[in-house]
Amino acid sequence: MPAPIGAFFLWAASGPAFPTAPVDLAPRPRDARSRPPGTATRLYVNFDGAVLQTGCGNDPVGNCSTLAGLFDGFVGPFEGNEIQKMSIVQAVRKRLAPYAVDVTTHRPDAAVEYSMVLYGDLGEQSFAGIAPYIDCEDLHPRDTSFSQGFDTSNTGATIVLQEAAHTWGLEHVDGEGDIMHPFVVAGNTQVFEDTCHPIVSNTALDPAPGVCNVMHTRFCEAGHQNSHQELLYLFGPRTPDTTPPEIAVVEPADGSTLVAPTGDVPLIVTVHDDTEPQIYAVEIHRDDTLVLESDAGYLDRTFPVATLSDPPPGIYDLRIVLTDEAGNAGEATVTFEVVEAPSGADDADALPDAAFSEADGCRVSPRTPPWLLALLPPLFVRRKRR
Repeated sequence: MPAPIGAFFLWAASGPAFPTAPVDLAPRPRDARSRPPGTATRLYVNFDGAVLQTGCGNDPVGNCSTLAGLFDGFVGPFEGNEIQKMSIVQAVRKRLAPYAVDVTTHRPDAAVEYSMVLYGDLGEQSFAGIAPYIDCEDLHPRDTSFSQGFDTSNTGATIVLQEAAHTWGLEHVDGEGDIMHPFVVAGNTQVFEDTCHPIVSNTALDPAPGVCNVMHTRFCEAGHQNSHQELLYLFGPRTPDTTPPEIAVVEPADGSTLVAPTGDVPLIVTVHDDTEPQIYAVEIHRDDTLVLESDAGYLDRTFPVATLSDPPPGIYDLRIVLTDEAGNAGEATVTFEVVEAPSGADDADALPDAAFSEADGCRVSPRTPPWLLALLPPLFVRRKRR
């Protein structure tokens, strides 16, 4: 289906283009660079929607946008599920892997310079994604752009990245494999290519002189753009992630006492990491015995890693180990006790047989006790744009 972007078009190769959006993609005026080339940045993919503010430029800190009138001042939240959201984030992050651009779904602190793409319900529009302008050399590092909430991660990631890249100073090019091409090509995962492609002005791929040639001519002749080299110049190469996740057990409380029968007892942790969200490999140990292996990925920082289903009386010394996608492991411990119900309790309060079921995709140790129930749906999903 056609998916035009900004004042240009992004559409499937087999379909027609939608009319252009009425936006000015002229470059922003040059001023003093607020940060030197090679400085890492952050991209915030906002699935939650926002009430847009005017009179404050396009600063994402205040949900500011010069395009607010296109959306009647409001962008609705993305209606997809958590798996789709995670899938889109992972696809965006994968294509930005060469560059020092951190992708997050958590709004950064106000003191942090970041770009925001609002990904959700843009209302009835003729475009899939839109940016307020082309910010040559990313001289203004805080900008807000928009993507319609597509369900598929390939389309969604391409639109998010093209809109963000317009606010970093990239223009449309005639190169089918490049994210900055004005079409999403079916079956093609577009990336920021290390090639000098001709800059184009429309979906007919008519050549254009380019508006950001101060940057483009660092790597190509005028009227051409090397998307990959420009992003490397702006943000620098990604450095390896060597920071382990910080983990705290929220439930059950450390030192707490539970009375049998307990029913289901969720094992809930809070995780803080330098890259969020991620998919974590999970290990749960009781004393020195590995009792569960699985995977967990949630957009929230607080989430369940397993459920204890009617654990029998005893003392539980548990160690939870989470390993992030770069192989960094963090751990936390919790100790609690399950005690017998007081004597004289009704027969209905007698301890039932322990229950266990394995969640889809979980790897359970052969020694997994019957009271440990895996609770780990991996989160992957996809969406569309404006």
